Order: sequence, then structure tokens, then C-alpha cells
Amino acid sequence: MRRIVLLCSAGVSTSVLVRKMEQEAARLGYPCSVSFFPIDEAAEAVSFADVLMLAPQAKHMLGELTVRYPNTKFQVIPEKLYAAADADAILDLAQKAAGDY
Repeated sequence: MRRIVLLCSAGVSTSVLVRKMEQEAARLGYPCSVSFFPIDEAAEAVSFADVLMLAPQAKHMLGELTVRYPNTKFQVIPEKLYAAADADAILDLAQKAAGDY
């Protein structure tokens, strides 16, 4: 089971996205858990995640995180997909980042 973690700042819109992604994964039969962590808990999120997806407001951390955690798979969620809470497209990005297809 894949562990997908979204890294964000406040979590309000991200919690909605997490629920939508879980529903989409269930519809597709993709075994995963989806959760979110605030930016200031990035170290804990990395230790938990198979794929760490950065919300647009956290994308500035990508360089630092990839240097600190070279064995973690990262993906930045495009602003357009995040704003639309496009769970299908974002789950697709997570699957690609995980190497599931």
C-alpha cells in the first residue's frame, strides 16, 4: 500500500483534497493511504511517505527537501490542479512519482 503525503501550510483545502483523493483511489482500486502534514513537520512527513507531494505554497522547499532526503520521491502539485482539487489528476501524478506506471 502506497503512502501518499501532501505537504501544505494550513491544511484547510488540503484536507478536502485528501478526502477526494482517497475516494478516487478507492474508485480505481489503487491501494494507498493519503494524509497531509504541515510544512513545519516535513521531517516527520518524509519518514512516513512513499511519495511526498508539495502543495503550491510549499514548492519553495523542494530543493532543500531533495537534498536532505535523496531517497524520497517528491512531486509538486501544479497550482491549477490544487486550486481545482482535481483528485484524479493529482492521484495520477502521485502514481507516476511512485513509479506505479
